[in-house]
Amino acid sequence: MVEVKIEVLTIDSNTGAPVVILKEKEGDAKRILLIWIGESEAWAIDNQLKNVDMPRPMTHDLLKNVIDTISGKVQSICVNAFEKTTFYAKVTLELNGEEYEIDSRPSDAFALALRCDAPIFVDEDVIEENGFLEEEVKRDKDKDVDTKDILENLDEDVVKNYTV
Repeated sequence: MVEVKIEVLTIDSNTGAPVVILKEKEGDAKRILLIWIGESEAWAIDNQLKNVDMPRPMTHDLLKNVIDTISGKVQSICVNAFEKTTFYAKVTLELNGEEYEIDSRPSDAFALALRCDAPIFVDEDVIEENGFLEEEVKRDKDKDVDTKDILENLDEDVVKNYTV
């Protein structure tokens, strides 16, 4: 497994769909993985990234509250598979000394991981087959590319391999 961080949440200008951009935390040649998600999950992730407090708990807050109330702990989440056009994830939950792996959509797992301060991982095979190197992003000689513009700055050969 490869530990990643949510580098940025952005909008695909071609489809209008939200995209989570994950970036490998370790290593010299950092890999990037793009995962298109739904609007409500993007909203939940974005609010947490911006530390927005809601007056009432939203779904992911409720789940965290339930886990906390029963003295459980989200150990980690992992994007563990990719089939056809769909990514899959697992939430690893520890409860009473037992470990449970729970199937999840990656977007829900990200929202929960952010709330629980849990690490995010991607299976090595998944990032190897579906990710790309950060250096594959076109850069202007005089300035760095803003990470949120990564979709617009990918080489065309790279883009055709990763678009939905």
